[in-house]
Amino acid sequence: MDQAKTPLYDALARHWARRPVSFHVPGHKYGALFPPQATEFFAPLLALDATEIGGLDDLHHPESVIAEAQSLAAELYGAAKTFFLVNGSTAGNLAMIAAVCDKNKQKVIVQRNCHKSVMHALQIAGAAPILLSPEFDSDVRVASHVRAEAVKEALELHRDAAAVVLTNPNYYGMSIDVTDIVRFAHERGVPVLVDEAHGAHFAAGPPFPQSALACGADVVIQSAHKTLPAMTMGAFLHVNSERVDLERLKYFLQLFQSSSPSYPIMASLDLARRYVAQLTVDDVAAIVAEIDGFKTALDRISGVAVVSSRQPGVQTDPLKVTVQTRSSLTGYELQRRLEEEGVFAELADPSNVLLICPLAATGRLMEAAEKIKWAWRDLPVEETPPFDFIPCVHPPMSTVVPYDELRHVRTKAVAIKEAEGCIAAETVIPYPPGVPLVWVGERIDGRHIEQIRRLLGHRAHIQGGSRLRHGQLVVYELE
Repeated sequence: MDQAKTPLYDALARHWARRPVSFHVPGHKYGALFPPQATEFFAPLLALDATEIGGLDDLHHPESVIAEAQSLAAELYGAAKTFFLVNGSTAGNLAMIAAVCDKNKQKVIVQRNCHKSVMHALQIAGAAPILLSPEFDSDVRVASHVRAEAVKEALELHRDAAAVVLTNPNYYGMSIDVTDIVRFAHERGVPVLVDEAHGAHFAAGPPFPQSALACGADVVIQSAHKTLPAMTMGAFLHVNSERVDLERLKYFLQLFQSSSPSYPIMASLDLARRYVAQLTVDDVAAIVAEIDGFKTALDRISGVAVVSSRQPGVQTDPLKVTVQTRSSLTGYELQRRLEEEGVFAELADPSNVLLICPLAATGRLMEAAEKIKWAWRDLPVEETPPFDFIPCVHPPMSTVVPYDELRHVRTKAVAIKEAEGCIAAETVIPYPPGVPLVWVGERIDGRHIEQIRRLLGHRAHIQGGSRLRHGQLVVYELE
């Protein structure tokens, strides 16, 4: 197939060129009814904001331009079939997990440091999660990957597992080769589902890590909007085998995605696929060279250091730049200084600020480095970081109360200090990155409580935990 083609975008452009008269939704009528003060910014987008009319196909039953656009993506990524997602990787995670779970198969082996949407999918499916604790990276001070041996052990103990769910790469760009995990799971007839939200650009080839698709994973989710030039909520779901029932997967995609999918988002997926397909080896080399220069400039700033994983078998995505505090300020405080200068990072944690670089040699990274240097001028340097981050160490393998058993159990709020030993009824999720610190159905222990107190003390943004501002956690009323 011709990867230079953009069939869906071209169809929308042709439709607009006909000067269409709209007697259909959406109600802005190609922008005619849009507020005048906002038209200047929205006009080009509104011209593409159509619906399922003649010549524009139907996401939930594609037969023409959407079908062709998805086929082009499948060819580029080496998938048997690719689906466009307009509700983000979240919709893909929900659909793929729902597709493998049923009344006879409810156990799901899942990497603990997954995105909250994976946990939500398990809740919806009434699953019984088997949580695998990831390795802790002492250099970057974050959770990274699960070892292949840990997955093998879990599969031996839980031979009735419905699936293995991995998150690779993690938010900080740390990625491993999952070939051994896939092979071992397949020997036992278990599909491997991978949340590869931050890896849509891996199709550009080395030095970017290898996609789980190339390792034989059965379903792989990618957020095109994270690192490709796609609109927010644009994502891909790739199917790579027959171990997951395709018709069941399609059913759940229709269940979890809007029945009025955004054509601008879908068109941006078409354009993003073309963009990455046309990157040459020289283009990639120029991108990486510019990022390397950017890292060097940041590393010269007193009070911070650029860090990456040195764990064996871990490869770090070049687009992810993690800058760690070497001052008396936390990562959160460093982020706030950046924002005061108009520089907005992807996230901060107690020790780090994460920057995601563009998949292009823009020539502007050194200019950005100067602004960052100014924002971080005169940092009070200390040898010992101010926030002595202690990872919440969990057992290598643990279970939570099966979600099917918790659907109708009453809940109550208790003081945080009194929550130890209770079963959590709400998640506690530092966001970003959106990795649950406390899982629904998990027994709360002292380490959870200490981490929550530390995060609250440093004004970390936390999703879930609706009573945290009142010093409480919501738990189940279980004896």
